[in-house]
Amino acid sequence: MKIVDIKVTCVNVPFEAPLRWSLGVETGTSRAIIEVTTEDGIVGLGETYGGSAIEHAIATARPFVIGLDVMDFGVLLHRFAAFCIGYETAIPAVVRAGIEMAFLDAAGKAHGLPVYRLLGGKTRDLIQFGAYVFYRYRDDKSSTGGESDAASILARTKELCARHGFTAVKLKGGVYAPMEELKAIEAIAAEFPNYPLRWDPNAAWSVETSIRIANQLMWRKIDLEYLEDPTSGLEGMSQVRAAVPIPLATNMCLVAYDQLAPGIRMHSVDVILSDLHFWGGFQQSRKMIAVAEAFNLGIGMHSDRELGISTAAMLHFAASTPYLAHAIDSHYHDQIDDVITSPFVYEDGCMRVPEGPGLGVELDRDKLEKYHGDYLRDGAVNEFYDPRRPSWVPALPVF
Repeated sequence: MKIVDIKVTCVNVPFEAPLRWSLGVETGTSRAIIEVTTEDGIVGLGETYGGSAIEHAIATARPFVIGLDVMDFGVLLHRFAAFCIGYETAIPAVVRAGIEMAFLDAAGKAHGLPVYRLLGGKTRDLIQFGAYVFYRYRDDKSSTGGESDAASILARTKELCARHGFTAVKLKGGVYAPMEELKAIEAIAAEFPNYPLRWDPNAAWSVETSIRIANQLMWRKIDLEYLEDPTSGLEGMSQVRAAVPIPLATNMCLVAYDQLAPGIRMHSVDVILSDLHFWGGFQQSRKMIAVAEAFNLGIGMHSDRELGISTAAMLHFAASTPYLAHAIDSHYHDQIDDVITSPFVYEDGCMRVPEGPGLGVELDRDKLEKYHGDYLRDGAVNEFYDPRRPSWVPALPVF
């Protein structure tokens, strides 16, 4: 069953309120919806980051894709191998991941099997998520958001846990001074003493600040599941890890194969937050996890504002990966809409693995057209700057 066409449609979907982080502000998500069509009319869906560079890369990939059988996703990656040797060129990992996702969806639909079956079967029906809590600007239209201190962050955490049933919490930090954010962590830990708790400043701190704040956590008897990317780079993370016994996680300093060996040698991290897009898809992510398992590193899953197609892919991958033991991240509860016909809902802090053929989701063509129009009007969402802080420069470390 050969692929005869591939197309991409970029969309912008807004958030309920703008999310703040160390390098800017996220007002929504820009995603590229990929469709591969077979000679029998089956359409396989994929999703990755959005923007003109992604559109160009998919156009470049087109001659490598057309004519392949839907089951040839291994051959697909072999054809892209020239673009995988130590550097990114015309077809980056995030594009390879989105195309592989579409192949797997088409293959599952062609054979009447969910993607997890193509990956060897599932080990669980429900995938646990954590409450992803952000400092937010207030949205003037909806009068939501505005979390800027410990009390409001605690209120937001309680709201999310009550509404969605989360039993793990992650605070996105790097927005205010570390000791100010520590008040929020302390309040969450006191309110939810048995919940795994993470703190992610997105590399905003210097090495010495990271060590000082980690010591504050220990002195206050706040038991973090892990501290995520407190400082930048494998060397900086290694120095922090050598100084304090708190597990360190990353989705910033170890996101490619050439970083695995030095990161392991230097003991820079304890937990790698996998990402189907960063690592180049299902097959490449499985290779990385095999290395992590061999060296006793933990595995979680990173989120970067996925819509329903990528969320489905994450669920299938997590279900087929028993070594992935940490509750995974998602921005899903901050997004106001989706481009699939039946958006996901949380069940006691979990999402159910889809059972339909392929990824188990279908496009809502009206929503796709609506949010594509927003993308054409506004361009891709820029998450790396904050116009409300015009004098602020995203230099690392901030603190």
